[in-house]
Amino acid sequence: MANSFSRFISSVFGNSVSKPNAQAAGSPWPDGLQYLFIEPSKKDVWEALDGWKWIGLDGLEPTAVSVFGDIFFRAPDGSVKLLDMIGGRLTHVSETWPALIAQLADPDRRDELLLAGLAAAARKKGLVLADGECYDFETPPVLGGEMSAKQIEKTLFVVKVHIAGQIHRQVKDLPHGTKINKVTIGDR
Repeated sequence: MANSFSRFISSVFGNSVSKPNAQAAGSPWPDGLQYLFIEPSKKDVWEALDGWKWIGLDGLEPTAVSVFGDIFFRAPDGSVKLLDMIGGRLTHVSETWPALIAQLADPDRRDELLLAGLAAAARKKGLVLADGECYDFETPPVLGGEMSAKQIEKTLFVVKVHIAGQIHRQVKDLPHGTKINKVTIGDR
């Protein structure tokens, strides 16, 4: 198991950006789930995470990225945490990587963690991701946008994740239901 995990880390954070390959030897994903992940470079992941420094990522190692830009991390104790771009939260999702893979066999859990139904709808609309891209919503749900297939668009992974971090930092302490009239986005 540790050997396949190492191969997965190398495939995600190798020197080149590549598309997930369903036929790749040692693929960490169960058959048919590769389309739910992207493979940005390590540099792009860390650049994107610059907007999330406030959430406390110390000691966590990025391990996988969903097509919606959500980032799975391996904690020092081997547990798996998820940085959720929609909810703006870092949450514990599994005690181990193999336990996460087992969870993804459940369609409801797959939809909860990876927005699998929306990803399939985006592909059905003809939105096929190129290198460096991920899916996003026209208006972020945290700002009142609708989470529906008709609102999905392609965007640059680094830009989406960085901006999502800035937005969530600005709204995290507001009372639920607060009307947001203005969001300020900076370059750092």
